[in-house]
Amino acid sequence: MRRLLSLLASLTALSLSALSAGAQEAPPLEFALADFPPYFQLNNGGKPSGPVLQLADALFTEADVPYSIRGYPAARLYRRLERGQTTVSMAGDGHPDILSGALQGNTPVFNLALNVYRKPLQPAITGLADLSGQKVILIGAYSYGPLGQHLASPQARVEIAHAHSHAAALQMLLHDRAPYLINYADPMNGQLDDLPADSVTSDPLLRMDVYLFVSRAHPDARGLLDRLDNALTQLEQRGQVQQILGAADYRH
Repeated sequence: MRRLLSLLASLTALSLSALSAGAQEAPPLEFALADFPPYFQLNNGGKPSGPVLQLADALFTEADVPYSIRGYPAARLYRRLERGQTTVSMAGDGHPDILSGALQGNTPVFNLALNVYRKPLQPAITGLADLSGQKVILIGAYSYGPLGQHLASPQARVEIAHAHSHAAALQMLLHDRAPYLINYADPMNGQLDDLPADSVTSDPLLRMDVYLFVSRAHPDARGLLDRLDNALTQLEQRGQVQQILGAADYRH
């Protein structure tokens, strides 16, 4: 009888131990991005900044999913997604290097808009060819991806003037340092709010929807992606996504 009681006590202890382990929170999954200014960037010390940090916090809190955020060089990020070391990322619609190792969400996180800003009397820009032979202001801290490479090439015949901030770039435009300024719409909106409505106009240059991506190596990749998409839909219905982007500090 004593042995039976001892055996039952051991089984009870094992059951309680298993229940306790199961009740522990799952380890945080890794949400990682490559450098993506002005929405996400790493400073010289490797610390991330930008409004995507606030977006991620709101998103994963809404989904009730623990996470940590990291930044990596693009090629390393792609490898980590393929291996499942990074679970979630964010990139433009149909990004080929990410799709090879990750599933794309169905709900856009936000729309990236890159515009050409000018005074109203300056000729409108309908495409990159219209910038040939022109002087253009760019934000010095941004690479502008393939567009920046094109503008810097001799074939583009574009003279580039760099500004150290969004406010400085706008002042250069207003004081005729160059007839055109290329910048992202979100950080420019706050700068233009303080100007008369007819001071500066803009022409669309690039539009891109940004989506969530979940590593195909995750054991429930589709389920996790659906959960995050649903949480994102809730945030957007409450207007939180645009609120975060509109209130962001774009000083970089």
